[in-house]
Amino acid sequence: MDHSLPIEDLFIKYLENRCSPEEIRLLLSHFDLTQNEEMLRSLIYASLDMDSASQEDPSVNSAVKDVRKNLLVAINKSNASKITRRHQLYRYAKIAAILFLLVSSTVLVKKHWQQIYNYFRPVNIEMALTARGERKIIQLTDGTKIWLSPSSSLKYPDQFNGKLREVKLEGEAFFEVAKDKTHPFIIHSGQMDTRVVGTSFMINAFKEQAKYTVTVVTGIVKVSSAKTQKQVVLLPNHRSEFTPADGSLISAYAANAIDMLKRKDGILTFDGTPVKVVALAFAQYYNVQIHVENKSENCLCYGEFDTRKPVNILLAQLAAAINARVVIQDNVYIIRGGCEE
Repeated sequence: MDHSLPIEDLFIKYLENRCSPEEIRLLLSHFDLTQNEEMLRSLIYASLDMDSASQEDPSVNSAVKDVRKNLLVAINKSNASKITRRHQLYRYAKIAAILFLLVSSTVLVKKHWQQIYNYFRPVNIEMALTARGERKIIQLTDGTKIWLSPSSSLKYPDQFNGKLREVKLEGEAFFEVAKDKTHPFIIHSGQMDTRVVGTSFMINAFKEQAKYTVTVVTGIVKVSSAKTQKQVVLLPNHRSEFTPADGSLISAYAANAIDMLKRKDGILTFDGTPVKVVALAFAQYYNVQIHVENKSENCLCYGEFDTRKPVNILLAQLAAAINARVVIQDNVYIIRGGCEE
């Protein structure tokens, strides 16, 4: 330790949490002296970028009084006790913690205030909901961007304070997660958890569906089943399938992963998808009722559909692709025939 270091610099070093135990002891011993009270007051004002001569703040007076009171009690107890050097350093560390909390909470140290405020204030949980036919884009405080598909919900904190960044998704969303290796990002979807650091991917996890899927466009994603504890690691152009009924989890190559970039903007691509699945997607996007008759529900659909166009245009495109026809009865779209006709 450099004993010639000015007390002003030592105080700043302490606020930045860079003091050694010996430096903390020197600092606390210094402020234990009555004649140095005004210096403590000046240092507090300086840390707030305030002029002590022109801005007399009652909170500073209170802080100085409380700091000195606590330090005098703590240091006197420490000097009176015959304890080992290790225990002395532990006591000084506790005194240092008292000083830091008093200064930061009572005086609102500007240099560190936003970080302190964010850490201690309660976290509020926000919820984004989309109706059928509605899409939303959500920007989180860490820079993560989320495209929420129709008929979906997302719960997320208004700030991330802990070691993990956690959200809850029901439905479908495309994620572009801001990279932060020290704070993994986790999406909870029922009993399926998706863990990433910084990547882009699509999650499809509607409650009414038999399977939840995660499709990776960039980066690496880890998906786990809370029911079976099984985990899979997905690379770009791979997807996982989670079955809520039994908790099973598998992974496979996904040749059409790039289509997820289009899907987040409302362009749906199908490659051999059963018509009943296509119809469900249309119903979610357009907030309409679509009924697929038994004969055509297992027909396979191939093609790209732009949901920015009216629903009747897309249904006509679908009907033409499977040789079916569309009729409307009581505001319900009915797909009849197809495949073999």
